Amino acid sequence: MTPANRLSKLVKASSKLPKGIRNTLWSKAFGRVVPMVGSANIRYLEVSHSKVVVKIENHRAMQNHIGQVHACAMALIAETATGFVTGMNVPDSSIVLIKSFKLDFKRPSKGAMTATASLTDEQQKLMQSTEKGETLVTVKVTDESGEEPIQCEMLWAWVSKAQLKK
Repeated sequence: MTPANRLSKLVKASSKLPKGIRNTLWSKAFGRVVPMVGSANIRYLEVSHSKVVVKIENHRAMQNHIGQVHACAMALIAETATGFVTGMNVPDSSIVLIKSFKLDFKRPSKGAMTATASLTDEQQKLMQSTEKGETLVTVKVTDESGEEPIQCEMLWAWVSKAQLKK
């Protein structure tokens, strides 16, 4: 059985709600925790210990000068998906921090963007059993055509909250 932290308990408690209500609840609740995520209007489509899927529409506030999702918004959804899947697994006594990320832009995007972050069983076990560590979280960012206009690497760390205060 997967150990539950506060974030995973919230997700589990809302799992019996209808999908549309559940996804709206996640988006509102998580947007309050991370205000920038809320202001970008990111939608949480799937949240579990092994996978998080988020989506951002190609709306005016998130566009670049040529009407596509802005590069920073693409990075935001990749960081959001990987951060929340990491957050689903670390103990409540730890905090997650992005250590580094790399984005390669491969081609222009088309329409809305979706980021799917996933963890292996081994990564989940490591996070759940240690108060400090780091791991490279896999993320795939696609646009409405189903293609990947960007490729990303997201390195996440988690440290004990007590250690962070020292």
